Amino acid sequence: VLTNLQGDIVSDLCAGLVGGLGFAPSANIGDHISIFEAVHGTAPDIAGKNIANPTALLLSGLAMLRHVGLTENAAVIENALLYTLENGVHTGDFGDKTKPAVNTTEFADAIIANFGKQPQVGAKPIIANMPGTPAPFKLVQNSMMVSKETEAEMIVGVDMFIESSEQPEVIAHKCQRHGGVKFNLINISNRGTQVWPTGSVYTNLVNQYNVRFESIDGSALNQQDVIGLYVSLSGNFKICSLELLNMWGDKKAYSLAQGQ
Repeated sequence: VLTNLQGDIVSDLCAGLVGGLGFAPSANIGDHISIFEAVHGTAPDIAGKNIANPTALLLSGLAMLRHVGLTENAAVIENALLYTLENGVHTGDFGDKTKPAVNTTEFADAIIANFGKQPQVGAKPIIANMPGTPAPFKLVQNSMMVSKETEAEMIVGVDMFIESSEQPEVIAHKCQRHGGVKFNLINISNRGTQVWPTGSVYTNLVNQYNVRFESIDGSALNQQDVIGLYVSLSGNFKICSLELLNMWGDKKAYSLAQGQ
């Protein structure tokens, strides 16, 4: 049981342990909405061909039935599925290759024909349905999660992403004129590779640079300082975006550039 992002990653990795994506169901249980779906997604390359393995989608549906309390219905369907698999009925993506594969419709019809039958292995107990619908919970306002940082936040610099087809030395010369009394030009990089104050003439460049300014002597800055630098720098360059460089207490909340 994992959060949504990690659940997506692990469900893809674990699919290989259960015979492939065609057998991997998933369930996302939320506070207000739950989603049950096959891990494999839409599979557009076989759409409309009637050859897909519906097992993962069926198992996801069984999880949904159990979630809403229809345990008896879920057990009957799952036992029929297991009985069908024990008898060697399979789609083209799995099973005994010496036996002819069936299409999606034929596979589903075989499962339906086996309702009420018990597999030899892994039969699910028939537990009476206990359907339940939770009382609707109406939110008055949007929920809000707030980070609780115990250390004081301080702005100590900014990365300016600029567009230019000029060489690094030319860009550095122009940028240094805009630092004023609060900013030092520290580093210029292109596609993550440092090109100033040192760099290689063999580095292949694109017309977008990351220009890093840091405060003089590590003193605290404010957003007005950063905006002032932005306005000044925009006289020479198109600025695509910027990223503040923050400190949390004595810890840098940003990555050091190459060469720092």
